[in-house]
Amino acid sequence: LSVVLLATFDYIHATQCTTELSDYMKTKCRGFGSAKLTYAGFTGCSFRCEGTNAGGQPQSTTQNLVDGLPCGPCKQCCSGSCTPVSIKSYNPLSLKSCAD
Repeated sequence: LSVVLLATFDYIHATQCTTELSDYMKTKCRGFGSAKLTYAGFTGCSFRCEGTNAGGQPQSTTQNLVDGLPCGPCKQCCSGSCTPVSIKSYNPLSLKSCAD
């Protein structure tokens, strides 16, 4: 008896998505004008940037991820919170995104 495991499209895409999302968050942290901020971590649907401002004082900011971004099974980011996806139950089945 042998078992063959196949990588699905979703699994392969998840790796690329993770890399691109990480790059996006790091770029957003670097883009705060004269402040020298770096990516400091993320939780659910938001991420934190920390560093120093132009005057050398500590600075921290939290940014929300884009509305509609998947954050779990049947969940999406909405205003910084991971919320259940709303499914319209008529034919054809469709999703209602908070990004719309």
